[in-house]
Amino acid sequence: MKKLVCLVLAVMMTLGLAACAGAEFKFERKIDIICPWGVGGGADSTIRPMASLLSDILGVPVEVVNVEGASGVNGVEYTYKQPADGYTFMLGTQSLFMQDMSGTTSMDFKTEFKPVDVLVHSINIIAASKKSMDKYGVTNWEELSKYIEEHPYEVSVGMLSATGVDGASLGQTIADLMIQEIPYSSGSEVNSALVGGHCDLAITGTDEVAGLVESGDIVPILALCENRMKLYPEMQCSGELGIESYMGPWRGIFCKEGTPQEAIDAMVAAIEEARQKPEWQEFLKNAAYDERAVPSVEELPEFAHNEYKALRDYMSEMGTLTKDYEDLK
Repeated sequence: MKKLVCLVLAVMMTLGLAACAGAEFKFERKIDIICPWGVGGGADSTIRPMASLLSDILGVPVEVVNVEGASGVNGVEYTYKQPADGYTFMLGTQSLFMQDMSGTTSMDFKTEFKPVDVLVHSINIIAASKKSMDKYGVTNWEELSKYIEEHPYEVSVGMLSATGVDGASLGQTIADLMIQEIPYSSGSEVNSALVGGHCDLAITGTDEVAGLVESGDIVPILALCENRMKLYPEMQCSGELGIESYMGPWRGIFCKEGTPQEAIDAMVAAIEEARQKPEWQEFLKNAAYDERAVPSVEELPEFAHNEYKALRDYMSEMGTLTKDYEDLK
C-alpha cells in the first residue's frame, strides 16, 4: 500500500512539473523598454507604436523610458544596472555595436546583451542636391561616380559622424572615390545645405528627406540595398551596380544576459503578433520600412554576428577600433 501511495505521488508530481513546463509565461506587472535616444527621434518613433501594441497584447503597461546621451551609451548603462528579471528590455541599433568596440561602454556589450527581435531594417540612401546634379550635368549614381573619378575632391558629402553606421555605410559605397566630407551637427543642417547646394550629397533615410524629395529640392540617387525600392523605382541601387554596400539602420529589442528565457519567448511571441496588426503595417508603409525584410528570430544570431564583423572590419580600417573580439577577427 505504501509503495502504491508513493507511486501515485510520483506520477502526480511528474504531471505537475510537465504542466508547469508547458505553462505560458505571463507578465504580471509593468514592462520598461529603454530607448537610449531622445523623444521624437527615429528610434523613439519606432518603439512607441510597438509598445502600444505590446501593451494591448500582453495585458500590462509597456512603457518607453528615454535615457538619452553619449550616443546611446547612457541608455545602455542604465539598462545594465536593472535586474535581468524579464521586465526591462531595451531598444538598440548596430550603432551600439560600434560604441562597444570604441570602448565607451563599461561592459562588453557583445556578451552582456543579446538581441531578442528586430523591428525594422531600413534602407540608407544617398541623396543629392538638385542644384548640384544640374551643375555637374548628371542624372544618376553611375554618371556621378564617373564625374567624381575625373574631378577628385570636387564633390562633397555632408556627414554627421564619420565613425557611425552612416559613415561605415558611406565608406563601403564610395570605396576609392575621392569625395570631400563636410561635418554637420544635425540632419536638418545637412538638408538645408543640400537644398542650397552648399554640399552635394548626404547619406540618409528616406523618411528624413521625403518632403524635400517631393518638393524637388533633393534627388534620391542611390539606394543601398539589393533591389530597387518600390518608393523610388527610378533610383539605382547598390545591388544592381555591383557595389558591396547594403548596410542600413535597424532597430531591435535587446535584453540583458540572464533574462529568463520564458520572458524572452513571451516578448518575442507578442512582437510577432503585433507585426500582423494593421496599425503596425500602416506604420511600416508610411516610413518605407516595408521595403526590406527583417531577420527571423532563428536568423538573428548570425545576422547580429555578421553586423558586428562588418562594423569591426570598418573600424579597424578607419583606425577607430579600440576593443576587439576574438570571434570577429
